[in-house]
Amino acid sequence: MSCSVHDLVRLERRGIPTAGIGTIPFADEALEQARLLGMPALRMVLLPHPIQLLDPDQLDLLADSALGRTLQHLESTPEEGLAK
Repeated sequence: MSCSVHDLVRLERRGIPTAGIGTIPFADEALEQARLLGMPALRMVLLPHPIQLLDPDQLDLLADSALGRTLQHLESTPEEGLAK
C-alpha cells in the first residue's frame, strides 16, 4: 500500500478526491504513512484479509460491499472521516 498512499496524497493535494482500498492488516502502516506525509485523515476502505484466497464470486461480493463506502469517501472531505 506504500506507493498507493503516496499516490493518494498527491491526488488529494491536487484537489482530486480519493479513497484508498486495502486490507486490514496493512491499515496502521498506511495511515501512519499518510500522517507522515501530512494527510492524517486520508480516506481508506478497509477489507478483510486475505483476499487472494477468495474465488471470483466471493471477490464480487466483497467489491460490492466496499462500493458504498468508497463512494461515500469520494463525496466527503478528508476531514470528515478516516478509515472505516
